[in-house]
Amino acid sequence: MMEGTVNTLSILFNVYLLYLIKYHSTFGVKLYQYLLTIDALLDLALSISAFIAQPVVITANGYSTMISNGFFAGRSASFDSFAVMVYLVIIHTNIIWIPVQFIYRYLLLCKANTKSKRSTIFVITIAVAQSAITIFITFCAFGEVREEFQPIGHHVLELNSWPNPGRIYVLGRRLDEWQLIVMLVSWNVTCGGSIFIVAWCENRIAKNFDQLTQHSTHSGTQKMHKEFQRALLAMAISPLVSSTIPALYFITVGALKLRPGAIPSALVSLCLSSVTLFNPLTTIICFRSYRQTTIRLLTCGEIGKSQRKVVHITITSKITINN
Repeated sequence: MMEGTVNTLSILFNVYLLYLIKYHSTFGVKLYQYLLTIDALLDLALSISAFIAQPVVITANGYSTMISNGFFAGRSASFDSFAVMVYLVIIHTNIIWIPVQFIYRYLLLCKANTKSKRSTIFVITIAVAQSAITIFITFCAFGEVREEFQPIGHHVLELNSWPNPGRIYVLGRRLDEWQLIVMLVSWNVTCGGSIFIVAWCENRIAKNFDQLTQHSTHSGTQKMHKEFQRALLAMAISPLVSSTIPALYFITVGALKLRPGAIPSALVSLCLSSVTLFNPLTTIICFRSYRQTTIRLLTCGEIGKSQRKVVHITITSKITINN
């Protein structure tokens, strides 16, 4: 149910974004419109393929059933806990991230001159609320210290199509409970933080574009290039970091406690559940046209053309006046 919602949202928003780019964009830099078109097409392809392949791997039923009753049926119960956390955090983060990404791209394309402080506050509030909700939902499903809340967590897992919520690993030691709490908090903070970082980077990119069109000095344009490059890099790697840190923590704990199967299971789970989060980085690395367009953008190819056009118009006007 949740995965189908994510894929449907992604398909609808990306189709509408392509329509906006084609017919209603007021943003002056055509190269960035081209970059957004590539991103939207790639997101759309991933969403459609995930929507079609739901019964196999990617949906709640397919993915969760494979973990609990398929390849990892004989693994330790602690891996079930990790798998539930991966699943819930990725799904809930994507449900928030897809609309937020669309809102910022819409503001950038169609409201380029509008102040976005309210939008930034809105995104920060959503990120904090999403982190708190995910922590509460996942914490309700684990631990003996919250027995009164545990049925709520199991009910949420059933709604998310988790096939066997009763098999969830119940922690027995207070140390393990605190380790889980620390892991949940760090995980959700990084996920919420990645949403805020991407939103901040979108603001920086929009601001840099406005300044790039105004600066004519070499030092000013070089400074804007560096800031834009840092923002683009942060926007690409922040979702990757948010999905990797908790997995590395679990792999380390599994190796120290010598739990059989924990490390390969965690790696497979991470790869399967992070498809949508890897998109910005894979787009930059894998698509040559994306890299070339980014390089042209960073070297002010479009601005150089605009400046040459202005110079040509000025010279033509002077000749006309003299005649």
